[in-house]
Formats: sequence, structure tokens, C-alpha cells
Amino acid sequence: MEGYAPEAHSGIISPAGLGIGALVYNYDGAVYASDEGRMLAEMGDLSFLFGHVDSDDHAALLTPETLFAHLSDTMLERAPMCSDCAFLPLCGADPVFHRATQGDALGHKAFSAFSAFCKKQMAVLRHLITLLEDDPSARETLLGWL
Repeated sequence: MEGYAPEAHSGIISPAGLGIGALVYNYDGAVYASDEGRMLAEMGDLSFLFGHVDSDDHAALLTPETLFAHLSDTMLERAPMCSDCAFLPLCGADPVFHRATQGDALGHKAFSAFSAFCKKQMAVLRHLITLLEDDPSARETLLGWL
């Protein structure tokens, strides 16, 4: 699709797009890296809080130290198990999920063989590759979306 840039949204990419593709402004003026980060804050974890509209200017909200730490944590090339995975070029990171479920943004892929995020991603990618290889109609549709 002409003009489509995956890095322009905060979806599943590496490094993660949170805080780059969008900022989330809460009703109380707090600014978060993503809606999931805002929801995590409601549970008491402020890891993805970037600042507040009353005390931080726009530049500060776009370049908080928190953002750079999370971006570094979500570069899959340096993540154990991810760096050796065949799906690495097609995958991404979900630091809020891993923070909520495992206590850190990188996530431990070795827990239960893989994290739940990793299991889901691998299943989706395997399914898409199977469709591309084995189903001409699905291949035409999927390639048409590019």
C-alpha cells in the first residue's frame, strides 16, 4: 500500500512503537507511552508514564528518559532467544505485556518455553506463511494488502 510505513504506528514492531507512534493523554493530564501503559498505571505500575500536561512541555513528553530505556529494552536483536529466532525480521515487542506478566519490559522468553506473547506471534506468523505458501486465493489477498 503506497504511503504505508509500519514504523508510523505503535503496533508490533522492533523496537516497540510505544511513545513514538502515539502518546496517550489520560483524563487527569498524565501522559503515557500507550493505552496499555495507562492501564498498567491504573494497577499501580507507572513504568510507562512519560509526564503530565501541567508540568511537562511537548518536547519533554516526546523525549523522556523512560522512552529511551523502553526502546532499548525492545530491540529484539539483543533479546535472548529472539536474536536466534527465524521469525525475528517479522516480529516485534510488547513491553507493556511483558512488564505486566513478567516484571520487565524485555520479557523472559525461556519461561514456559516461550512467553505467551511469543507463542501467539509465532502461531500467527506460521499461519500467515502457510497461507502464503499453500492458498493461492489467500496469497493474492495478503499480497494485495501490501
